[in-house]
Amino acid sequence: MSTPASPLSEHPSVAVIGGGVMGETLVSAMRVAGWPGSSITVVDRNAERLATLADAHEVATAGAAAEAAAGAGVVLLAVKPQQMAEVLDEISAAVTPGTLVVTVAAALPSSFYERHLPAGTPVVRVMPNTPAVVGRGATSVSAGAAATDDHLALVETMLQATGLVVRVPEENIDAVIAVAGSAPAYFFAVVEALTEAGVMQGLDRELASTLAQQTFTGAAQLLAESGDTPQELRRRVSSPGGTTLAALDAMTHAGLQGVISAGANAAVSRSKELGAELAG
Repeated sequence: MSTPASPLSEHPSVAVIGGGVMGETLVSAMRVAGWPGSSITVVDRNAERLATLADAHEVATAGAAAEAAAGAGVVLLAVKPQQMAEVLDEISAAVTPGTLVVTVAAALPSSFYERHLPAGTPVVRVMPNTPAVVGRGATSVSAGAAATDDHLALVETMLQATGLVVRVPEENIDAVIAVAGSAPAYFFAVVEALTEAGVMQGLDRELASTLAQQTFTGAAQLLAESGDTPQELRRRVSSPGGTTLAALDAMTHAGLQGVISAGANAAVSRSKELGAELAG
C-alpha cells in the first residue's frame, strides 16, 4: 500500500476488505470520485477475483486484511455480517488512531464494531442497495459514537457516484433497509408478477417482460424528473370509469397497502433479529 494519507485528507488511503459485487461497486465509485488506484488496496480470499479487480480498476491488492488495514486512512468493510467478527478481530491491532472504519454490512450496530476496535475508533454505517452497481443506488450513512460530520462528508464523497446518498440517525437504519436496502427485490417481484399477468392475458413472455420493465423504468424516471408526487401522477392516469382506476381499485381491495406494509415490517423485524443474533 502507498504511504497512508490522513483519514480526513481529500483522498485518504482506503483498505477495502471484501472484493465482491458491493466491494467492487465502492471501489469503482471512489475511482470516479478521484481516488488514485494506488491509494486503494483490496483484500479478498479469491486470488483470481483480486487479479480481476486489479486489472479493471488499477488498484493494489493484499492477501490479508490486517496487511491492508495497517496505516490506512479508511478501512471499508464489505463482507457478510456473519464474517464481520472474524474480520474485526483480524484487523483490530492494525487499525491506527484516527482510522475511519466504514461498514456496508446490514444489521450490526456501530457499537458492535466499536467493541472490537480500539477505543475511540470512528465508525460509519452505510446501507446501500443493489442499484448502486449502475449508479442509481439509494444509500444511507449513519455515524457511530466517535464519527463526526467530517467523517460523514468524506464517506458521502466516496459514495457519490453510486447515486443518492442521505444521512440518517442510526436508529433509522432498519427502516432504511425496509424502504431502500431490501426494496429492489420488491420491485423485481412486482415485475415478475406483472409479467405473469401479461402471459395469462395472452402475451408472449418475453414481450410481457420487456413491456413491464420499460414501463417501470419510464415511470420511475417520470417521477424523478417531473417534480410531481406519486399521488398526483397516479391521479393523472386514473380516469373515472377507466381501466387504470379499475385495476387500482382491485389491487386496493386485494390488500396492496397491507402487503407492502407487511413486507417492510418483516424486513425491519428480521434486521433487528439478525443484529441481536450476530452481536451477541
